[in-house]
Amino acid sequence: MRSLIITCCIIVLGAGSALAQTGEDSTEQDPFKNDPFFSAPVSDFFKGQSSKKDSVDSDSERDVQRFVSDLNEEGLDYRGVIESGPNNSNTLYSVYPNLPMIHYNRVNGLFLGLSQERMQWYHHDDLLGIPNIQLHGLLGYSTGQKEWQYSLGLEKLIGRSNHFMIGGQFHNAASTNDEWRVGMTETTLTAFMGGYDFMDYYKQKGWGLYMLARSKRYFEGGIAFSDDRFNSLQKETNWALFGANDRFRTNPPIDFQNGAAMDTTNISALTVSASFNPKRLVLSRNFTFALNGQAEFADPGIGRSSDFDYSKYTTELISYLNFEPGGVLKYRLRMSSITGEAPRFKQLYLGGVGTMRALPFKSMGPGNQMLLSNAELQFGSPMHSSGNWIDFDDFYFTLFLDSGWTDFDPDLLESAGPLSGFDRFNFDDLKHNGGIGIGSSLIRCELAWDLNNIDRAPVFWLRFNPTF
Repeated sequence: MRSLIITCCIIVLGAGSALAQTGEDSTEQDPFKNDPFFSAPVSDFFKGQSSKKDSVDSDSERDVQRFVSDLNEEGLDYRGVIESGPNNSNTLYSVYPNLPMIHYNRVNGLFLGLSQERMQWYHHDDLLGIPNIQLHGLLGYSTGQKEWQYSLGLEKLIGRSNHFMIGGQFHNAASTNDEWRVGMTETTLTAFMGGYDFMDYYKQKGWGLYMLARSKRYFEGGIAFSDDRFNSLQKETNWALFGANDRFRTNPPIDFQNGAAMDTTNISALTVSASFNPKRLVLSRNFTFALNGQAEFADPGIGRSSDFDYSKYTTELISYLNFEPGGVLKYRLRMSSITGEAPRFKQLYLGGVGTMRALPFKSMGPGNQMLLSNAELQFGSPMHSSGNWIDFDDFYFTLFLDSGWTDFDPDLLESAGPLSGFDRFNFDDLKHNGGIGIGSSLIRCELAWDLNNIDRAPVFWLRFNPTF
């Protein structure tokens, strides 16, 4: 029933009214408790229907109204309106398979499944009489791979305040490293409608354990272990509803060895993350920022022997400055570095949607160092409740500048610190894209120009999420 409601809402979606992404919500008691449309526990499906039909109908209407309003304001993916997924969960979420329970892409074709999300600070049941414990996982069928894919896990909240979590899972499913570039539901829509799939994929089979911790509002961190066998995936479909049926790119192999594709590798890794203000709560009247850091250490000496030994470091700063009523400066700085030898699918790329918007997808790279800067000036109508911040529920106008740099430093193949290779960086090495956009967070048109080659025609984008 919810799937039908969602389909209808997307078709008839109109203007809604909701708080801005950066606005304050005085009614929100716990910012870590997500409430996406598909967040109901599995146990709810086995409970009897309430006899109070009017109350049920009223709750359903409010759910749909909230869903439409949030979708208008937040986009399809980045605030977890439909599913929490990797964009509205702990950053360790994507250590394990991360594709949605219903999706369409060039390797899985149409994938239909059911899931119960992991790493969420809400909806934990009492399993076997044990408080705050629940099963989580995914079970679905890939029409492209012609196989069932799954993950199955268990997690428990610990402590009187439920601010600690331990969990683990087994999995055998397709996944991606590109969840930070573009939304997954957005990619499903563009792939299904027009044959544009803006992610690369691989198969991930193995197991993992994790432990998470959080404060009341501003801090979240964790550590995760994974022991996996990765396999390359082939393109299995060229079908799209509109347009020519040859737009899907070839899905790249996970690595190359002596010039030939390498289709299988084993990697065990320990990944650590720490975040400040991951829910992007407003810290002062006109300014807020979020900071996240993550480090992945391959071959930690636990689990099976790893075919690669590397350390991958990523940090990201996102800030919002409300400099006038209805005017916001949004800025993202993302930096990554890899020491040791990493497989090709773990290396660093820029270009295309969500990064350098006037360049081809992943045309910058592969590298073991990366720097990305995205700045956006947005002008729109102020919120009625605030008078300062943009009402992201309405249309707004955007000017943007994307700047990026990638490099492969052979010295980093040896033991070195994560910042040791950045002394090679020079501001003159940055490539720049600039452009304009108009629309809302749900549907927006953008034109991007390559400022290093102004003779090139601009690139047109139709987006269904904020860039960041």
